[in-house]
Amino acid sequence: MSTLGVVLLHGKWDAPPFAVTPLADALNDAGHRTTVSTYPWALRRLYDRPLEEAMATIDADVASLRENGCARIVVCGHSLGAAVALAHAAQGAAADGLVLLAPGHFPERMAADGHTLAALAIAQTQPTEHERIPLTDTFQGTTRRIRMRPAHYLSYFDPVGALVWPDNMGRLEAKLPLLWIVGDKDPAAGLGIDYAFTRKRRHPLDRHVCLPARHEETPAAAITVVTDWLKRLEETA
Repeated sequence: MSTLGVVLLHGKWDAPPFAVTPLADALNDAGHRTTVSTYPWALRRLYDRPLEEAMATIDADVASLRENGCARIVVCGHSLGAAVALAHAAQGAAADGLVLLAPGHFPERMAADGHTLAALAIAQTQPTEHERIPLTDTFQGTTRRIRMRPAHYLSYFDPVGALVWPDNMGRLEAKLPLLWIVGDKDPAAGLGIDYAFTRKRRHPLDRHVCLPARHEETPAAAITVVTDWLKRLEETA
């Protein structure tokens, strides 16, 4: 049994079995312990709790793996889960590696493109504990009006807030190895390697990989790349 554990964060509007489940199964078969919690951006939750509580869930999953004998921990996120995994690491949370699959949910770009500006203006005028109201979310070209508390909305959608990709990449420590995987049919592939990835101070294990896959297919398509990268990470211990 490997002593390297993996905390997996599913993507936006996902529901069990999550798109990360095939990867989780493969990691378990390879001897890694994994956790796959249901986070606030799941389809059955739709931002029922703020980003800060999602961060606390990651911390709890990391602690659970350590209590079960994992000496090293990698946090691996898909889509919006990747955005949160990156923000978690950028805040200095203890992890030994970071894997970002099909990066998604770019609050800075959603606002710049005009998708969330009206909803942000409404949310910013509401009291902290205001009841749920319809606010705009987008995913892979689909727009939805989702009822959520304004404070929760701002925690995930603020274009100068905690989930801004270029800023968070620049905050990562050089000692943290990073694997970034995007599908060639994913709109995020068009952002290119320079949008955020190259802002990180380099580690010898840092990799940016483009695979033949759509956004939702990326975790399954990335199994071999992720397992090989984790093996290299363990060899550097």
